[in-house]
Amino acid sequence: MKLLLKITAWLAVALTVLLTAWAICFYVATTDEINDETDDSLIDYSDGLIIRKLAGVDLPSDDNGTNNTYYITEVSEEYASSRPWISFEYQEVFITAKAEFESARVLSRIFRDADDRYFELKVAVPTYEKEDIERSILWWVIALYVLMLLSVLLISVWVISYNMRPLKAMLKWLDEYNPGKKMPPVPSSTNVTEFRRLADTIQNAAARFDTQYLEQKRFIGNASHELQTPLASCSNRIEMLLDSADLTEEQAEGLVKVHRELQGLIQLNRTLLLLTRIENGQFPDSSPMDFSVLFRDAEEMFGEIYSGRGVSVSSNIRAAFVSDMNAQLAVILVRNLLKNAFLHSAAGAEVRVVMDTDGFSVSNPGDTPLDSDSIFTRFYSQASSEGSTGLGLAIADSICRNYSLSLTYRFSGGRHVFSVRKR
Repeated sequence: MKLLLKITAWLAVALTVLLTAWAICFYVATTDEINDETDDSLIDYSDGLIIRKLAGVDLPSDDNGTNNTYYITEVSEEYASSRPWISFEYQEVFITAKAEFESARVLSRIFRDADDRYFELKVAVPTYEKEDIERSILWWVIALYVLMLLSVLLISVWVISYNMRPLKAMLKWLDEYNPGKKMPPVPSSTNVTEFRRLADTIQNAAARFDTQYLEQKRFIGNASHELQTPLASCSNRIEMLLDSADLTEEQAEGLVKVHRELQGLIQLNRTLLLLTRIENGQFPDSSPMDFSVLFRDAEEMFGEIYSGRGVSVSSNIRAAFVSDMNAQLAVILVRNLLKNAFLHSAAGAEVRVVMDTDGFSVSNPGDTPLDSDSIFTRFYSQASSEGSTGLGLAIADSICRNYSLSLTYRFSGGRHVFSVRKR
C-alpha cells in the first residue's frame, strides 16, 4: 500500500469518528435547544392566559388562530394537591384548526384564583412543527458532515502529496540508479530536515556502494587476468605429461580428469574476463547488427553440436531486428541465449525463435518456472549442466543493459521464454 493511500485511509477513519461524534452532539444539542424554546413559549403563553383569567379579562379562542390549543378546567383541591404545579408531556390532542388529533407537547399548570378555586390549564403545541425543524436540521447536519469530511480529506491528500514530492524524486532516483555508472546527485531541493538527511544518507550509501562495486570489478578483472598464464601453463604441462609414454593407465586417467577440470576453470576465467570488459565498456565500436543473420548462423552451429540429442530449432522471423551494437557482443548475446535453450532442453525438444522489428525471443520447454529474481545473477543455475558456468545469462543481461535493451524472462505455456526488446 502506498504511503499516501495509507495516510488518507487513517485520516478518513479518524475524521469519520471525530465528525460523527461532533454531528451527533450538535444534533442533540440543537434538538434540546428546540425543546427548551418550545417549553419556554408554552410557559410564556400559559402565563398570559393565567393572568387574563385571574384578572377577569376575556380569554382568546381555543386555538387563537394558530395550531396552539389550550383548555382551562376547574378541579378540586384534592386533585390540585396530587398534581405538580407545572409539568410537560406528550399527548394526542384535538387541533381545532386541522379538525383532527395530532401528537403535541402539552404543558399542564395548576393555579388558584382569589376565591380559592383551583384550575388546571393545559396548553398544547403540535410536535409536527418541531419535527419538521429537527428533520431539516438533521439533513443540514448530514450535508455539512459529508462536505467537511470530503473537504478535509481532499485538502489533506493535496497537502501530503505536495510535501511528499522530494521523497518521490528520491525514489525515482533510486529506480534509475545503476552501480558503477555516473548519476546526477540525489535530489535534495527541500527545506524539510528529514528529507535532506535522507537524501544525504542515500548519496553517501550510493557512493560507498559504487566504490565497493568498482573495487570488486577491478579485483575480478585483475584476478582473472593474472590467472590466465598459470592456468594455461598447467594445462600445457598436463598435455605434455599425457604425451609421455611412461604413464600408467591409472595415472593417465587421473591426468585426464585434472585436465578436464582445468579446462573448466580456464573457461570460467575467460568468461569472467569477458563480463568485466563488458561492464567496463571496453567494446566501444558499434554498428547496425541484423540479428536475423546472427540467429541463422548460430542455429546452424548449435544444430550440429546438439544433433545427437535431437534438439531442433523453429524460427519465426516476422521482420529483421536491427540494433547498433558491437559485433562481437551481438554474437555473444545470440549464442548465449541459444546455448542456454539447447543446454536446458530435453532430448527431442524444440527451441523456438520469434523475431520482429522490436526485438526477439528464445524459448525452450520446461516443467517449472525459474526464479525470475535471480535468473540473471552470476552463477545462477537451475541444475548443473555440462559446459555451463552459470554466467551466460548474466553476460547477456549485461550486454543488453549496455545497449539500452531489456532482457526479461517469463514462463508461459510450459516454456521458458527469454525476450530482448528495445526500451
